[in-house]
Amino acid sequence: MTKIKYGMSMDKISSKIKVAGKWNIYLLVPAVIVLIALIAFMAFSIANGTAQQGMNIGLDFTGGTALTVNMGTDLSDAEFDKLSAEFSKIISDKGFNVSASQRMGSGLDTAIYIKYANPALDNELERLNTEISNEVVAAAGDYDLTVGDNVSIEAISASSASRLLRQAIIAIVVTWAVVLVYVIIRFELWSAITALIGLIIDVVVMVSLTILFHVPVTQNFVAALITIVAYSINNTIVVFDRVREHVKGNKINLTSQNIGFEVDNAVQETASRSIATTITTMITVVMLAILGVKSIAQEFCLPVIFGLLSGVFTSLFVAPSLYVAIRKSVFKRKEAGSNAYVGAVSTKPEEEQKDKPAKKAKKKNQVRANVTHKYKRK
Repeated sequence: MTKIKYGMSMDKISSKIKVAGKWNIYLLVPAVIVLIALIAFMAFSIANGTAQQGMNIGLDFTGGTALTVNMGTDLSDAEFDKLSAEFSKIISDKGFNVSASQRMGSGLDTAIYIKYANPALDNELERLNTEISNEVVAAAGDYDLTVGDNVSIEAISASSASRLLRQAIIAIVVTWAVVLVYVIIRFELWSAITALIGLIIDVVVMVSLTILFHVPVTQNFVAALITIVAYSINNTIVVFDRVREHVKGNKINLTSQNIGFEVDNAVQETASRSIATTITTMITVVMLAILGVKSIAQEFCLPVIFGLLSGVFTSLFVAPSLYVAIRKSVFKRKEAGSNAYVGAVSTKPEEEQKDKPAKKAKKKNQVRANVTHKYKRK
């Protein structure tokens, strides 16, 4: 019964969705998000004194230092939280900005991994790291740790992460190109263009919300970005596929008059499915955030949720409404050209038809006049 009620309520909501003629309203939503994100970016940059912190760029892309503490035993969640908090406090007291702490390994190989930014005075880095190592060993006295065997500190290079970012950008651009070609082959050019616009909006909104919530931008964020680019196109293709099924199945000739009606029907019929699949995916991502480590929850799960919400919005509202606007404009130009051609072809015959009766009447009147004149003379 609950399932039936849910399905009926979803269908009732879906039946009220209208996209035709409202593209400017739907584009206003991502535009407002981007504007707020720009304001937040400037605020964070001014507060931290650097544009880098406006987007909270992580140590994966800026470089820094990583502390690894091999505990030599398994840790409960409470023990891990307590020790990582103590180690993080030791690091922050030295003037470092702690980025994240996470659990690595399991059993006897359990380790606490903490990343932190290098200070402005790099010549003090070696001395401060030595002090951190000694104080960490002292703080974990019950675990019989030693510097070198259990506690190690190493530099994080930004070059590998920068290379990953370049590769991610290339992957996103290639994905956009492949999607464009695929949709053109399967549907048409205008479907491909609007689908690509939807993907670009998804990426922009995802980055904007990341700035707004000050989510750390790390390698996990790059993975989330690629995941959303690959995922969000699916719902948009479903809408275009339903339009094609209606047109071909009912042998409808699309015009500027009925394109909006057909797209509205397609969106209404696929909305329940798109919303349900998005909710199902979000449940999985939320469970990963709850059960996973903090860094995964912040740097991967949260951006993915942003992308999922943006993806379902663009696939149901932005892309279809833009598609209607573009197709209607194209249809109107074609129809105007066709009417002008028909008018030009039909003008001359109509004029000739109008002239013919006039010429016949004139000739007939002339004959009658001649006959009458002839009999009058006699």
